[in-house]
Amino acid sequence: MLKDSPVLTLFRGLVLFVLLFLVVVPVFWGLTLAFRTNEEIVKISGITLGTFIPLHFTLDNFGRFFAAVSIFQVFPLTLFVCLSVMVLSLLINALAAYPFARMAFRGKKLLFSIVIATMVLPIEILIVPLYRIVKDFGMMDTVSSLILPFAASGFGIFFLRQFFAGIPKEFDEAAVMDGGGHLTIFFKILLPLARGPLITLGLIIFLTQWDSFLVPVTFISSPDKVVLQVAIFNLYSHIYFNDTAILFAGIFIAAVPIIFLFLAIQKYYVAGISSSGIKG
Repeated sequence: MLKDSPVLTLFRGLVLFVLLFLVVVPVFWGLTLAFRTNEEIVKISGITLGTFIPLHFTLDNFGRFFAAVSIFQVFPLTLFVCLSVMVLSLLINALAAYPFARMAFRGKKLLFSIVIATMVLPIEILIVPLYRIVKDFGMMDTVSSLILPFAASGFGIFFLRQFFAGIPKEFDEAAVMDGGGHLTIFFKILLPLARGPLITLGLIIFLTQWDSFLVPVTFISSPDKVVLQVAIFNLYSHIYFNDTAILFAGIFIAAVPIIFLFLAIQKYYVAGISSSGIKG
């Protein structure tokens, strides 16, 4: 059969290798720039060994970055915001997904269609009304303005709804026969079974918040409340705008923890995507 053809298998392998090369090489090259001097960076031309490997390895960029950025204030705050959004969003998304997957009520299809429709709206479109809401609630320049607006998402509800809908209804019937209600079904049956999808969605939420820039730079004005991405941008927009090396040091510090986090739990990520019925 065609699917067992060695030629097709080889072709797929070559395609995957090319795609891997196109993804990994730019990332690796970008990370190595953090260990070069500004003079070496501006002299990079063409594709040579020096393009990918620093000729004059240095750690001075990191020292200058730590001197310019209050990393022990910025990093914990960024981590706190990401974890807070992740935990709160997982709980609310799961609670919202449950009735769409396991309950029958009037207007269910219409409400779910509205939830799906929100997935196509980028933050750039929502930033103005979101700004008005945050301002009206008196949350401007507060950490809560970085957390509460993202306590739920259309994608999160849809993602978990897909998984919950795939669990046999016999579990619900057994719980009802034992005297349990919706809370019992949700907390004691569905959530334990949704470990993979919850980890997957949690990782997506965490990565999204870690890379968030537009909302923090719009809502936060106090220097002691900036998150990591905004702190790196502030370096570029002030006296370090011509200091490429220190900016790449900041990018390295922002990127490496996320890369290791993803590598550590990637098996749960793949399993969660598969079990939720969202496949490419």
